[in-house]
Amino acid sequence: MRRNYFWPLALMIGGLILWACKKEVSREGESPGTIPSTCGYAPYTSGSTYNYETYRGETGDTNYFTVTVTGDSTINGLSYKKLSSDTATTYDRCDNGTYRQLVKGLSYMGYSVDSITSVYLKDFVPVGSSWSDTVTVKDGGVNVNVYLTYTITQKGINKRVFDLDYTEVIAVRLAAATRVLGQTISLGTLVTNYYAKDIGLIQADQAEDTTRLRSYNIQ
Repeated sequence: MRRNYFWPLALMIGGLILWACKKEVSREGESPGTIPSTCGYAPYTSGSTYNYETYRGETGDTNYFTVTVTGDSTINGLSYKKLSSDTATTYDRCDNGTYRQLVKGLSYMGYSVDSITSVYLKDFVPVGSSWSDTVTVKDGGVNVNVYLTYTITQKGINKRVFDLDYTEVIAVRLAAATRVLGQTISLGTLVTNYYAKDIGLIQADQAEDTTRLRSYNIQ
């Protein structure tokens, strides 16, 4: 199975399912912030393309893939941008600096996740701000809740990815926990994502691999 869970929510879902396999096992905490932005961290116009590389340090394997903005979709009366690659399709929406992504049905080794929408970025809150979501992972007929915590760890930084320098970058750490037999079990940090203004996702760091943007063409 290729590990191209690259877009923020898809990446998160992949990580959760892999963790659930290893363990065998609403939104809240709104942070105060300044005036919201105009959604510059997701400039997803139709026809835009993003070329990524995923490097798995443990094995030295490298995979390449392209994400293309293929148009608009209306879901439950709301407009989303449709982002497609060879392994996943996700739907992205931004409202005044709050970025949401929807993914439909992923499965892995008997575990599955239905259609879920999660807030993956709030670009108007300060460093240290956190917010939460809950995802339900199905193990056959058993539902397991996984509790997600997003935290802004860096903001307004410069970051070099390959030979490109990005400014006004925001880093978001995603951690997770679940409950088994009444006990809370930390799943640790699943991924740290880096978003550049006027570009989008430029890097995603997981424990076993790193995904980085090699090139892009915004229409």
